[in-house]
Amino acid sequence: MLQLLSFALPILILLGYFAYRKMFPFGNSSILTVDLGQQYVDFYSFYRNTLLHHFSQFFYSFQNAIGGSMWGTWAYYLFSPFNLVLLFTPGKWITFGILLITVLKVGCSGWAFSKLLLKEKWQKGFLIPAFSIAYALNGFVVANILNIMWLDALVFLPIMIIGIENLIERKSMWVYPVFLAIILITNYYMGYMICIFAVLYFAWTYVRNSEKLQEKWKTIGSFIGRSLLGAGMAAVVLLPTFFNIMQTKAQYNTKSFQWKFDYSPWKILPKFLVGGFNFDQMPKGTPNIFVGTLVLIGFICYFTCKEIKLKEKIATIVVSAFFVVSLCYQPLDLFWHAMQFPVWYPYRFSYIVCFWMILIAARGLLKVTRLSRLQLMLSVIVLGGIVEYSFYNIKKFGFLKSTNIVISSVIIVGFLVLFSVPMKKWVKLALLTLTTVEMGANVALSLNPIDYVKQSDFAGFISNLNTALDGIRPGKNEFYRIGKTFERSKDDPMQCDFYGTDEFNSMMDPKTSNFMNEIGDSSGDNYTGYSNGTLFSDSFLGIKYMLNQTSDTSILSPYSTRLDLGNDNLVNGTNTINIYKNPYVLPIGFAASPDILNVKLQSAQPIQNQNMIAAGLAGNKKLKLFKSYKNLSVVYSNLKDEGNNTYTKVEGNQDAMIQMPFTPKTNDPYYLTIGPAFANNGNLNCSFTIGDQQLIQTGDFNSPMILNITAGDQKNQKQTLTMTLTNNSLQLDSFGLYHLDMSKYKSLMNDLNEHPLKLDHFSNTKISGIIDVPKHELIMTTIPAQTGWHVKVDGKTVKPKKALDEFLAVPVSAGKHRVTFTYRTPYLFLGAIVSVVSIGILIVLKRKENSTVRQSESETTK
Repeated sequence: MLQLLSFALPILILLGYFAYRKMFPFGNSSILTVDLGQQYVDFYSFYRNTLLHHFSQFFYSFQNAIGGSMWGTWAYYLFSPFNLVLLFTPGKWITFGILLITVLKVGCSGWAFSKLLLKEKWQKGFLIPAFSIAYALNGFVVANILNIMWLDALVFLPIMIIGIENLIERKSMWVYPVFLAIILITNYYMGYMICIFAVLYFAWTYVRNSEKLQEKWKTIGSFIGRSLLGAGMAAVVLLPTFFNIMQTKAQYNTKSFQWKFDYSPWKILPKFLVGGFNFDQMPKGTPNIFVGTLVLIGFICYFTCKEIKLKEKIATIVVSAFFVVSLCYQPLDLFWHAMQFPVWYPYRFSYIVCFWMILIAARGLLKVTRLSRLQLMLSVIVLGGIVEYSFYNIKKFGFLKSTNIVISSVIIVGFLVLFSVPMKKWVKLALLTLTTVEMGANVALSLNPIDYVKQSDFAGFISNLNTALDGIRPGKNEFYRIGKTFERSKDDPMQCDFYGTDEFNSMMDPKTSNFMNEIGDSSGDNYTGYSNGTLFSDSFLGIKYMLNQTSDTSILSPYSTRLDLGNDNLVNGTNTINIYKNPYVLPIGFAASPDILNVKLQSAQPIQNQNMIAAGLAGNKKLKLFKSYKNLSVVYSNLKDEGNNTYTKVEGNQDAMIQMPFTPKTNDPYYLTIGPAFANNGNLNCSFTIGDQQLIQTGDFNSPMILNITAGDQKNQKQTLTMTLTNNSLQLDSFGLYHLDMSKYKSLMNDLNEHPLKLDHFSNTKISGIIDVPKHELIMTTIPAQTGWHVKVDGKTVKPKKALDEFLAVPVSAGKHRVTFTYRTPYLFLGAIVSVVSIGILIVLKRKENSTVRQSESETTK
């Protein structure tokens, strides 16, 4: 019953709150917010599609930007066993599946902690579920309820701790390595932190049990050996993931840091009060270590408990001090995060601090029948001090409200009253009830300020996009990409199962982001968005269809304007989406000049880079698809020239505009280049209109972008581009006007399409076909040149080249060739061998342990 309560009560608290917020299926809200709404939900749809329909993309997927390895993504986001629930929640019900996973993980965390307390006999009665609720709904969990891939660590951590205790007791020594492996497999990032804690915990429990250890060095050896076995069993995930990280996330490792405290330690204190979290705490804030009043009192009592030996208390002080320093000292904070400062969600190891505090508190209250005068006095001083400090500094903490302080004060008084009477059964039940109320209040007060995506908006977007995609997705053994000028998230291709161009993923290859930046598109360290393509870049990247929202929809949020799509063929669309088919699209592979291998793209030169790509493919250095418009005239209204192409408002309360009149001399589409100075924290410093038409432009860019401003049918018709400032100043950074020579563009595309790679097999990990090359050239592809691709030409293995620092290119002789591209996840096979050997060693050790136990029991019987 105690374990059932530990499992059920956290679930009931969360479900009650979700129902109160009308989250689907309780209403028209959803559980989606921030990264869960903009990233993870799409990965979970990808998870379903992969396991049920497209297993080849388990290892590599062309839905990952323009193509990318998926192993690291699975290891970080998707290897949780709880995700199997998603197989039963298709379409719009995926949000309900995520809600179920969330509550199940929280409930199982409570159950696992209760199992630890019962097995080690560190608590009894109704205080077991009380401490388990405090663990399952601690401050880290509430603050990161949306980062559900991290919550598995809280489920398996208590069981792993049981395994470490077993090592000390020299029994069931398989538990520790098995659950260490499970933790590392489900999320290696959280697993890294738990490995650090495992060393600390083993040292602490070793000191605590040192007197009864008969084979001390053997015990230490067992811990080291079984730690290696745990890592070895997880090697099938860890080795290829480590390689993937070195190609992606490790590229952004912090090269320098400061030997300083980020804040004064006492600024953590308000986090011990209910509601110590809001949206502003997500990008940066103090650690989320709310554990409840019961835990704080228990933690205080631990150090005054006479039954606990001094050496254990000293060891506890050392470990606790290390945690306190880690929470505010920058080098240690960086160490816990694998030498990468977190982007949002700081102090991600704080769940380990919560676990530690709750565990120590449970031991501290094990022998307490009622608080002694000293314990009561210390509790009043500490808890009263937290309340008083928070009250007098309330203006310094944006997440803190006077209501929170009042509620916490009332709850604290309630606990102190209960601890002032003998610890009978009804008192423990009352403590459980009050803990349930307190943890529930923290959930509500912390999450109430957070906004969530409407279920109707989420479901409506998916329905509209899938309707448009029906009939234009590639068929069997076909490949082409589909682009769009609107988005719900950058992972829409994974959500709706098509080969796109966009991605938001912590495991993104930086070379893909760099390439997209260099051709004038929105990209960053871990995302790319093909928001500002040209007709040429559409064709080069194999984008056969472009989807453009009609003007009568509010569900589809536009992020760019592509007037030039009028040059493509408008095919059957929907009421909300126009579909344009590109008549000049290039296949995934085609014959091209070897000159493309010598093209080096330049930073902050998107138009020039596209010209160089075209010239390299054609083998004609003089070819220029894009030409500059000369002698631009610019008119400034209510602006003063500050120099360096920077202009500021003269009258701050009046509109300020920059107008650029020009007359196209051809029917070519025109493009404007703008630099990152046009954007500020995701927002534009000005709006754009051409004539009476507003031009949509995302503000999410940090390198020069290409903005299409005419369709291509305005020859000799005067046009006026107007930029209206939304701030007080604007710098005309990387500012230039160009037009695409349509006759040269069409000629080049027709030439390159004469010798395509004709596919007879396509999957995400194997592509093969026939190509007829007219002379000694190369096969240019738009397959990202990531390690793991292997190429055969006419059955013989060849080493591919890298073009544009991004794509595979294969030099071949003239004639007809069969070409096969095969992807194999690097180090997966080696990792599998290490895992199998490690499992074999553990089985042998387990049998040896069982034999020793049976022999010992036999001798005891005699």
